[in-house]
Amino acid sequence: MRLPPGRLRDASAAAILLLAVLAAFGPILGHGFVFDDLALIVENAGVHGLDAARLRWMFFSTYLTTYMPLGWAAFASVFSFAGIDPAAYHAANLAAHWLVSLALFAASRRLFRLAGNPEPEIPAFAAALLFCVHPYQVNTVAWAIELPDMLSTLCFLLAVTVYLGGSSRPRTAAVLGLYAVSLLFRWRSLSLPLVLVALDYWPLGRLRARPGDPFDRERVGVWAEKAPFFILAVAAASITQLAKSRELYEPSFAPVAAARALWLYPWALAWPGDYLAAYGLQGGWSRPALPAGAALGLTALAAAALWILRRRLPALLLAGVFYAAAVLPPTLGAQDGMVYVYLAYGYLGCIAFFVLAGAAVRRPAGLAAAGILALALIAGARRETRHWRDQVSFWSRAAALDPGFAPAHVQLSEALHAAGRKEEAARHAARAAYLRNRTR
Repeated sequence: MRLPPGRLRDASAAAILLLAVLAAFGPILGHGFVFDDLALIVENAGVHGLDAARLRWMFFSTYLTTYMPLGWAAFASVFSFAGIDPAAYHAANLAAHWLVSLALFAASRRLFRLAGNPEPEIPAFAAALLFCVHPYQVNTVAWAIELPDMLSTLCFLLAVTVYLGGSSRPRTAAVLGLYAVSLLFRWRSLSLPLVLVALDYWPLGRLRARPGDPFDRERVGVWAEKAPFFILAVAAASITQLAKSRELYEPSFAPVAAARALWLYPWALAWPGDYLAAYGLQGGWSRPALPAGAALGLTALAAAALWILRRRLPALLLAGVFYAAAVLPPTLGAQDGMVYVYLAYGYLGCIAFFVLAGAAVRRPAGLAAAGILALALIAGARRETRHWRDQVSFWSRAAALDPGFAPAHVQLSEALHAAGRKEEAARHAARAAYLRNRTR
């Protein structure tokens, strides 16, 4: 049976994206576990099976400040198939990242079609291709514990795809169901209600004032339709806050940290490579060294520009809402004190930048240029994966890039000690003690 042209095109796109993901991140199949993989997967008996007792634990546990019953179930499913074999968890991450890339292709194609692009497949495929191979994604794909976040992002993008397909009660119910599932995988998809409102403004045009209708009944209906979504978001945020408070710390919502967070992820996309293990958003900030005043000022200017240009360039406003709403909750809900964050927190939000990049590709020649760029990004991604091979390689690089980051020296000391390199371990333990005493 021959596939219709549309089906053949989609199958070809899926195959190319799969090959691209394997080319960029395939080396992680030979990697071990790093960092929090040990606490959340290896040492966590709650995900070592799918029996009734463990399923109850998944739905009632806030282990390590996290409520993600379906996320735990994803880990347990991998365990049931392969036990504690890191290759199986990395393979699951590769598959999840590929599926997210496919969902991005589908969602952005509908978005470009609604925006009036006569060939929406071209920019949509460019966006998905660049997204799936960028070295930035190593921070998510190579980290086994990020599987729930990728599955949450997958449900988020499927919800957007369904929403852009038309307005009806069954569609709204399907979108709400996908949103609920995404939150059960991981709460970082909280932003969907705001994204749907932004889509109602553009390109759907459901929030524009209607002449002759003083009560704007259609707009009221659009807002009322979002009520269940906001209720789910509040419930998920409340459960997350409760989980964090049980671990004896409160999230930090400092304005400077918020402004710095908004500029951190675009910077990491623009200058890939040499990523730190963690970034501090309060107090001293080693890199990028954006002063507090500059961060706040640039954020205010960007917000004002997006608002002023909302009618001429509504796509920029949509991208801004998508990005800010997606990255701020996980970033500022990370931890108190210095607000250390990881680049994986921007996996969902940075999709906005890839869609904007795809929008610039309008002809097959532009798609060829995107393919050449993708090859360069694949080479960068493969280089970046080398630093996620094991605990020693991960923390050696972290300590080398950020010598003043005491936790990196602590972790490296423990990894070296486990590897039998006792003298090196002692040196890094002493360095960590020195750094901690200096900051007291």
